[in-house]
Amino acid sequence: MKIHHNIWHILLGLGLIALVIACFLLFILLIFIGYNILFSFIMPISLIALYISLWILFSLDAEDRRLIKGIATLCACILGLGMTYVAIKEWRNARYRAVAAVKELELREYEPFYSDKLAVLEHPADLQLKDNLPVLDGSTALYPLYAAFVQTVYPPQLAQEYEELNRLIQSSKTGTAYQRLLDGEVDIIFVPAPSKSHQALADSKGLQFQLYPIGQEAFVFFVHQSNPVNNLSIAQIQQIYAGNIKNWQEVGGNKEAIRAFQRPENSGSQTALQRIMGDIALMKAPKEDIPTGMDGIISQVADYRNFPNAIGFSFLLYSSQLVQEKQIKRLSINNIAPNHENIRNKSYPFTYDFYAVTLGNESRETQQLIQWIQSPQGKELIEKTGYVPVP
Repeated sequence: MKIHHNIWHILLGLGLIALVIACFLLFILLIFIGYNILFSFIMPISLIALYISLWILFSLDAEDRRLIKGIATLCACILGLGMTYVAIKEWRNARYRAVAAVKELELREYEPFYSDKLAVLEHPADLQLKDNLPVLDGSTALYPLYAAFVQTVYPPQLAQEYEELNRLIQSSKTGTAYQRLLDGEVDIIFVPAPSKSHQALADSKGLQFQLYPIGQEAFVFFVHQSNPVNNLSIAQIQQIYAGNIKNWQEVGGNKEAIRAFQRPENSGSQTALQRIMGDIALMKAPKEDIPTGMDGIISQVADYRNFPNAIGFSFLLYSSQLVQEKQIKRLSINNIAPNHENIRNKSYPFTYDFYAVTLGNESRETQQLIQWIQSPQGKELIEKTGYVPVP
């Protein structure tokens, strides 16, 4: 009987040691993975194992409980600490996710021949393209503009040829649009000026961008509507994004840490920020974990979220809807407001041209389209879309 009793103690001891190891691994998983996998599989098994061990523990005589009781208590503490950590982490994540990311332009609302939001001419267009139609791409912010060009001068029967229309006009964003142009997939892209990396890539391929300025736009910084700060200097913007100014109190605001959002590398707005920074090194961009399905997670540059202490940037037209909805307010720079008047007279410091860009090997139809865009009718659509046409 004593042998069986000793074997029972050995087995119980080994089981509890295994439980301690499992709890330790569980704690590590809680820290580095989170609750999704744990609550679905590991956590129930661990809790059942702990319950069984405690039931066995309190069924033993008092003399047999001491060491086992300590081990069981250690297991419970590790599990408790892990659960507390996850609870705090998920509470913080929930608070973060409760502030919705600023959504990008909904392209489907501006599809040519399907949308009533696109600018239209007062009189019939002087140009009507029929064959060898140029393939267009560009930045998201400019999509409503070149979609209006397509609706105005491309054949209206494209409305019944959706796949062909989708081939002829896309918005793959600034960085990808430059790449597609260099790869020969498109004829014209509508974008801000190329970044250094885009220019270097063109040079490496022996290609040269041909930039046709067609409009002007203000690059703007914005904050939460409740932020008391209304103006920043260029130097203050640079020091915020260098990470040297860290609290709004340093620029006349509340005593609150600055949450400075950025955009992905090679995007049009990130390139504009890099031009403002010049030789001043940018701080690291805030990151966020994005689920990719099958429990995968990637880390990417965080989208702007309208926290009371946030600052973000974009182009004037792109931010207009958020201003109208009173979610954000745009900041003056050097006490000059970002508006069309100050864009035209170039008094606003961050005024930039945007372009129709080719590789200089334009077809006759591509040349005709660019010339028409630079004509009074093209400028009319540019202005009606909400941009300032070049003089």
